[in-house]
Amino acid sequence: MASRTSYMWIRPTSIRDRPALTHGAWEDCERKPFRLTAPEVHMLRLMERITDIENWDQGVFDEHTLAKWHAQATFCAEHDSDMDQDVDMDLITTRTWLWCVAELQSFDRVVTGALVHQLQDALSQLPKCSTHDLVDPSLNMLIYGRTTVLSDGGRVPLGNISNLFPPSDRGQTAPVPDHPLTKLGPFPQVSSHSSDKAKCQQFSSCYQWLPCDVEFAESSGTAVRIKSYINNLHPLISLAIAPWNDVLVKGFQGRTPRRTHTYGVSNSEKPPWAEYPPKDLLPVAWNQKITRRAWSPEEWESHCDKVKDYLRLPDVDAKYRVFPPEPDDPPQTKDLLDLMTPEMWASPQSVERIVRAKWRRLHRFSYPEPGVSYTYEDWKAGKTANPIFGPWEWEGKYETLRNHDYYSVSLEEQFRQQGLQVIVRVFSIDLTVNEPHYTGDQEFHVDGMLNEHIVATAHFCYSSENITESRISYQQNDDLSLHGHQPDPLCIYKLYGTPPCPAVGEEPEALNLQTLGSSNTLRYKKHPFSLIDPSRPGHQRCVVLWLVDPHYRICSTGNELMDMVMNETGSWPMHLSEALEYKKRSDEEREEAHQAQMSMFQNYWFWYDLEYC
Repeated sequence: MASRTSYMWIRPTSIRDRPALTHGAWEDCERKPFRLTAPEVHMLRLMERITDIENWDQGVFDEHTLAKWHAQATFCAEHDSDMDQDVDMDLITTRTWLWCVAELQSFDRVVTGALVHQLQDALSQLPKCSTHDLVDPSLNMLIYGRTTVLSDGGRVPLGNISNLFPPSDRGQTAPVPDHPLTKLGPFPQVSSHSSDKAKCQQFSSCYQWLPCDVEFAESSGTAVRIKSYINNLHPLISLAIAPWNDVLVKGFQGRTPRRTHTYGVSNSEKPPWAEYPPKDLLPVAWNQKITRRAWSPEEWESHCDKVKDYLRLPDVDAKYRVFPPEPDDPPQTKDLLDLMTPEMWASPQSVERIVRAKWRRLHRFSYPEPGVSYTYEDWKAGKTANPIFGPWEWEGKYETLRNHDYYSVSLEEQFRQQGLQVIVRVFSIDLTVNEPHYTGDQEFHVDGMLNEHIVATAHFCYSSENITESRISYQQNDDLSLHGHQPDPLCIYKLYGTPPCPAVGEEPEALNLQTLGSSNTLRYKKHPFSLIDPSRPGHQRCVVLWLVDPHYRICSTGNELMDMVMNETGSWPMHLSEALEYKKRSDEEREEAHQAQMSMFQNYWFWYDLEYC
């Protein structure tokens, strides 16, 4: 008998229903992770690079291999033009490198080559000739007011459906729910109305992707069974569960504490921006300023000799400088001593200007290192309440310092009886001689509408041929409120790697964490790639798994060898032309939802907090 598809109906959730597991599109002021310092971002990038190396889990215990990796990373940092991938090895100090090694040595999960081959063999049965989605959740989805469903509430079992739905039970058309926007009203009473509106725009009262139901195959472990439109995906779903356990977020607290915790770049009450050039070169007393003092020829010559010695000092790398150059400063590539003419040496005003320009090139701060205020072992235990510097008082108070409370998520233990729901997409990107480039995603995004309750994603590339490196970047909406920080915006914006201009709402920096699983608290985008050999075609074929928050049950699809099911649910699938038209409308709605999502992450008040604290 032919395989048939059945549906079960669960009413859509409300905008006021908070997700049981945290979702990136819900985030506003209630849950934002702490902004990571620039050194910690580069630590993560370095560890990601290392875990891309074959057999890295063995090499990380070999001193010779570690030295080779360090040298290779330094070389790549000097020659890699892709800023999303660049690791600034200047920020990877000896202390930082040792921390990275310790963390890598503690990793207890590695995707073995044998498992990768097992997955590739399983997925090799999928079509290989398509240039579009091989399995598209937008092509066969729930359409409110159109799709026939079996019941209102409950769950379609993975076993014999006839035991639950006897032939006398008729299906019904999924009713069109009220859109959450209709419940907000035109006159908001609270300031969060605009945020609620943006969230409502990410709900759909028209469409919903349909997940497959997954049950755990044994009394323990992560092995699963799936009776769905793709029966050979169970190894990949089993593999995704453990990484999902590691990244799923509950409530307002993230999973991992900061490796470098600081509120500033020094412990001085006077921030670096308030310091002045050397007093022996530019005295600060009014009557001692070089432009006001009466100099004898001998005194002036001696003073100019000291200035020349000062100008000979090597410039500091721009990333360590406290001050940006002034508009009238000489070009940064020019040697200041060489620029000085006899006429300029004779002018105290010119000498003062050149000393200040040199001061801006020399005045520096130091980035924090991990392991200074708490050890790696303390970090693993959550004992991270001791910052390197600060906090500074702000209006007589500062942030309460707390240790990190680790918590665990175990999908296989908590949801073993009810199972999981997973939405599947399988797609192929085919490049040809005439179309040799893939442009990638234009913007970062979170997948799915909010009524689909997607809380985690897993990407897996099961076939790749004749293409350049393919990468995914991740991004999150960080907490950039800086109360308690050292009041020095010139240093703090470099400390956190944020733009210096307060009028520009830049996106947070993308972190390249090329892992199998990621939480939907992160937005992501795929990077461009192209053919290696432009004279022949190439491709990339991938599976994307979206985990539905298991605290919810949404309308799902399951495969049964029962003709009765189709007799009870009506004609499905619909004609392809009609399905494509609904897909087009759904794609347009999802694009509008994406724009609403991005409107929530455009601005921050980074400099305001520093200038008025």
